[in-house]
Amino acid sequence: MQAQQFFDQVKPVIAALKAEGLDQRIYSDVIDDAGMQYVDLVMEGGGVLGVALLGYVYVLEQAGLRFSGLGGASAGSITALVLAAIDVPAAEKSSRLIEIVANMPMASFVDGKDDEDEDAPDFVNTMLTRPRLAKVLWKGGQVVDNFEQMHALNRGEVFHDWLKYDVLGHCGVTSTLALRQRMGTTPAGWRLRDDTRYRASQLDGAAALPPLDPARDYLCVVTADIATETKVEFPRMAALYWDNPATVNPAEFARCSMSIPLFFKPMRVPMPAFDEARRKLWEDMAGLGDHDVENGFPPAECVFVDGGVLSNFPIDVFHCSYKVPTRPTLGAKLQWDERSHVIDGAFKLVTQTFNSARHCLDYEFIRKNPDFKQLVTYIDTADHDWLNFSLSDADKLDLFDRGAKAAFRFLEGFDWQRYKDTRAKLVEVHQEASRPQTLPV
Repeated sequence: MQAQQFFDQVKPVIAALKAEGLDQRIYSDVIDDAGMQYVDLVMEGGGVLGVALLGYVYVLEQAGLRFSGLGGASAGSITALVLAAIDVPAAEKSSRLIEIVANMPMASFVDGKDDEDEDAPDFVNTMLTRPRLAKVLWKGGQVVDNFEQMHALNRGEVFHDWLKYDVLGHCGVTSTLALRQRMGTTPAGWRLRDDTRYRASQLDGAAALPPLDPARDYLCVVTADIATETKVEFPRMAALYWDNPATVNPAEFARCSMSIPLFFKPMRVPMPAFDEARRKLWEDMAGLGDHDVENGFPPAECVFVDGGVLSNFPIDVFHCSYKVPTRPTLGAKLQWDERSHVIDGAFKLVTQTFNSARHCLDYEFIRKNPDFKQLVTYIDTADHDWLNFSLSDADKLDLFDRGAKAAFRFLEGFDWQRYKDTRAKLVEVHQEASRPQTLPV
């Protein structure tokens, strides 16, 4: 495909955006000399449905938004990582992102147990047709050896190498240190608007908006370490698993987060020497206790699977409850939440048990922080299957278009001032609850 096909697909959306003046509205209080406005962005996982995220991001950038913090799980984390790697925060990056996806060898990611394995893609394509049980058993019998050897259908090596060498390598990002430096590049004229009503709360005692810090992590890739039962945020927690985390290629983080159970081989990382310093890191970052160590911690190796099994939409990663935010944390979900299900068989029972486990943390955060409903966009991905790695060009364009239209609807309805007013009231409640209470004598 050509990137121009994607641009042409959403020309009407961009024309409407300009006509309605959506590129002139205020969406954030963090700006630069070029007039760009900065937001944080968290994206949901959803396999190949992640193509819709590109359309969403493209329209936001066309409206003059740029990204500071980026996070997600699974497909959302991959999009976040590539966006972060392409260029510094001030740059327009979605055009390059679209070029990358237009040339992405998606079908080759179903890579089986070796390069000659044709049974794995055949099995996936068969399952997408909703076949009869007899055919499932027949095709399944041809890939039993994959599960015996790898505990999964596919190696995940083709995806990993594509991301590491063809994408991040071409972007000049070969280490976590390089990524931090790129994301920590402060835009020219980075500042808070002068006329913001909640300036004192937003600055939290500072005289001005602090510059971006190359020593901080503005990327959050969520994955699940099932060997230690830990929800992991990379690169922030990389020191738990590597002796020299700054030298780790960020492709390793994405490979951890996209390891869909049984579909992609789990990512295994040997546990480094467990000295007192690393034990302290586990205590601080993962809540490790003395009882855990007494019972054989740590395991010899850690095993990572898709971050979506614990949190498929980690909208909380940039949240700060004690002050009014300087910029919003926007969220993009790849489907509407379905909260009503008929459990009419064993397969439905198993799948909904899994879905409930991976959604509950995210539901609970939004329940406790209902203001985030003002920030979240639901992209209607229709009947597209999240594991269809053989998406047609027409399907890719349709998903891209759906993401673009969802972003347009969000920009139309979002009221930054109203959101800040809501957060200011919540800050008052938080401060009141934090004050020491005087008990009656």
